[in-house]
Amino acid sequence: MSIIGSIGNLAVDQAALRLRLDTASRQVSTGQKAQVFGDLRPEARRAIDLRGEVARREAYANAADRALARADATQTVLSRLQEIAATMGSEALRAKTMAATGAEGLARTASAALEEVAALLNTRHGGEYLFSGSDVNAPPVPDAETVRTGPMATAIAAAVATLDPANAAAVLADSVTAATGAATTPFSAFLEGPGTTEAQRAVQVADGERVQVGVFANRSQDGAVATSWGRELLRNLSVMAAATPAVAATDQGWADLMDGVVTAMGAAATSLANEQGMLGAAEQRIGAIRSAHKDTLVALRAQLGAVEEVDLAQAAAEMSQLKMRLEASYEVTSMLSRLSLTALLR
Repeated sequence: MSIIGSIGNLAVDQAALRLRLDTASRQVSTGQKAQVFGDLRPEARRAIDLRGEVARREAYANAADRALARADATQTVLSRLQEIAATMGSEALRAKTMAATGAEGLARTASAALEEVAALLNTRHGGEYLFSGSDVNAPPVPDAETVRTGPMATAIAAAVATLDPANAAAVLADSVTAATGAATTPFSAFLEGPGTTEAQRAVQVADGERVQVGVFANRSQDGAVATSWGRELLRNLSVMAAATPAVAATDQGWADLMDGVVTAMGAAATSLANEQGMLGAAEQRIGAIRSAHKDTLVALRAQLGAVEEVDLAQAAAEMSQLKMRLEASYEVTSMLSRLSLTALLR
C-alpha cells in the first residue's frame, strides 16, 4: 500500500475516533448516554416506558403530598373547633346555676367564640377555602366578620329575649329555624344549595384509587345538614351570646335553655371527633400509598439510570484513551506525510 493510501486510511480512522471522542465528551459532560431516545437503541422503548411510569408515579405522589398538607390544615381547625365545643359546653353547664349578674360575662365569652368559629370555618389553605366543598374560592360563612350581628344571631337574640320559665323548648326551636332558614342561615348559598348533596372532595392517589378528604362547614360525616356540627356550634354560641341578666333570671326557663345548649354542644363535639377520625383514616391511607409510590420511584429511577445514564468513571477513562489514540494517529499521519514529501523531493 502506498504512503498516500495509508494516510487516507488514517484519515478515515481519525474521523471515526473524533466522532467517538465527541460522544464520550458529551456523555462525561451530561452524564447521559444519548441526547435523543433513538440513539438508545435497542433500549429506547424501555426508556420511554420507564419515563412514563416515573412521571405517573410522581404525579400521584405530588397529589398525595398536597392532599396530606390540606388534611393536616383541616385537622388543626377541627381540633380547635372541638376544643371550643367542649369548653363552651362546660360554660353552658356552669351557667345553669350562675347568678343573673354573670350573664353578661357569658355573653361576651360566647360572642368571642362565635366570631372565632366563623373565622375558623373560613380557613384557607393553598389559596382555597377548606370547608366550602367544590366552591373553593368563596367563603363558607360569607359574613363571618359580622356574624354576631348578622341575620341568624339577631333572630336568635330576639327569640332568647322572650324566654320565660316555661318556653325554653320553643326558644330553642326558634333558634333552629334561624340557623336553617334561607334568609338567616350563616352559610353560603352554594353550601345551602348544591353543596348539600355534592360528593366529598377526593384525591386520586393511584389508578382507580380515590380517597375522600373533603369536609363541609354545614354537613357532618353522617350527612346531617340541619344538625351538622358547624351549624350547631354557630347556633348554640349565638344562644349563649344572647344571654342577659333578665333572661338568666327566669330560673327554670334558663336552666332548660342551657340544658338544650349543653346537649347540642356535646353532640357537636362528638361529631367533630368523628370528622377527625374519618379524616385521620384517610390521611393514613394516603400516606401509605404515597410511601409505596416513592419506594417504587426509587427502583424505577435506578432502572432508568441503567438505561440512560453512563458510568462517569468509565466514560472518562474511555475519553482519555480515545484522546491518546487520536493524538497517536495524528503523529503517525504527520510522520507519513514527511516521508511522502521526502520521497517526492528525491
